[in-house]
Amino acid sequence: MNEHLQFDEDFELYALGALDADERSAFEAHLASCEMCKQKLAAAQQRMGLIATALQQTDPPSHVKNALLQRIRQESRMDHTPAFTPAHQSFWSFLKLPMLAWGCVALIAVVALVLANKTQDLQHRLNTLQAEMQTQQAANAMNRRVADLLTSPQTQHVALKQPTDATKPEGRVYYQQKQGLLFYAANLPAASADHVYQLWLVPTEGAPISAGTFQTNAQGEASVILPTLPAGVTAKAFAVTLEPAGGVPQPTGPKVLLGLV
Repeated sequence: MNEHLQFDEDFELYALGALDADERSAFEAHLASCEMCKQKLAAAQQRMGLIATALQQTDPPSHVKNALLQRIRQESRMDHTPAFTPAHQSFWSFLKLPMLAWGCVALIAVVALVLANKTQDLQHRLNTLQAEMQTQQAANAMNRRVADLLTSPQTQHVALKQPTDATKPEGRVYYQQKQGLLFYAANLPAASADHVYQLWLVPTEGAPISAGTFQTNAQGEASVILPTLPAGVTAKAFAVTLEPAGGVPQPTGPKVLLGLV
């Protein structure tokens, strides 16, 4: 075999062990002196290996096996077989039913691989959409809680001002025992790097309850939205103090803002 192999399917058939003895001998003789065909064979072996790992082993239906055996018996009874060149023999052997069966198996495997990749991509997109939907649902729930708190007739509106100067920093609290607390502040000077502002709910009985720490933006504005608080606490006042970074269990620093209910 001095020329390159005529049919590309010969590489797959050789990799599958489906060539007859004469075809295999001619194929191997050509490979011994053709680097290009050696590379094609390596690629075909890799493809067949990938297909083999993706296939699930199953027994063929009995009627398929019987049809194959009957076809083999019919062909074995043929006394006059036309002479073919090695290239024609490779072509016609590929068209035999067993070769068609291998072709169907390979096609099914390729389709399965494509569908598996598409399924994985669709699952990834579905997971992304579900995560985005959950984030949006959480944001919508938060917005509903804020709207309910602001519009509820039971919500207390408390103005907080600086105890010593009513014209400077100020804040406003919207508080409802069941729905929570909103706090907004304006004109607050920035706290130093080692300090934070801390908001306090002062109940009618007991010690002040921390409603969280915060820093101001460049315009002196700040907010605390729906902090975690004990349910059902009756408030008599709200205050903002300046505390060490990280906050404290009970107020220790100077009162920056104070508002009575």
